[in-house]
Amino acid sequence: MAYKLTVVEDKLGLNFNVKWENLAKQKKPEVEAKAPNGTIVKERTTYQGQVLPPGSTNRQWCDDTGTIYAKQDLQFFYNGEPVAEKEMTKIFKIQGYQDEKNYTDNYVISAYYELSPDINGMKKDFDKEVARITNLSQMRKLWEHLKNNKQVARAEFCTSSKGFQFTDGYIRAVEFGHLWGLEIGVFSQEKVFSHLQEEKIPAIPTHSQHATTKKIKFI
Repeated sequence: MAYKLTVVEDKLGLNFNVKWENLAKQKKPEVEAKAPNGTIVKERTTYQGQVLPPGSTNRQWCDDTGTIYAKQDLQFFYNGEPVAEKEMTKIFKIQGYQDEKNYTDNYVISAYYELSPDINGMKKDFDKEVARITNLSQMRKLWEHLKNNKQVARAEFCTSSKGFQFTDGYIRAVEFGHLWGLEIGVFSQEKVFSHLQEEKIPAIPTHSQHATTKKIKFI
């Protein structure tokens, strides 16, 4: 499924509309579980040994007495401080750049998303093509900037409205022969290296580095 996004870069004067969709499109293998007698078996929700039908349960906000509250009436806290619930990003406002090398060296990327030019909701074929090419030309300007400077563009990018942990996305220029495009990578964590080595390799020792010891001998 594709979602709409507006990319904004003030310094380059860019403001264009795209659609983004997940690059991980592999289908899960359809594996069946069968009992020894050949009956197909599936995982189902049960309570006290009874199978619950789909839709028979739901999740609600309750206190310890069982009183139910509407979510819009609640306030959320983290370490005693009120926190805001995130919303899906609609505007990708570029806040800065990092070296492209950092994209793979410094971060563990959890997901990749491909960008394509939007048609801005136009109905007529001519208007659709004008909108698509207009957005595409601005995508190309950003692509050339990233490619020429070997950088990625960073901005806050949340792919869903669930939860409270905000994430950053990095736009990167990709190229395959004469084909080009833009992707957004979302990192899950920063890499922490504990065994980085000095540039100069030390010389191999030529003799034992242990201290010489004497044997105690009584005659």
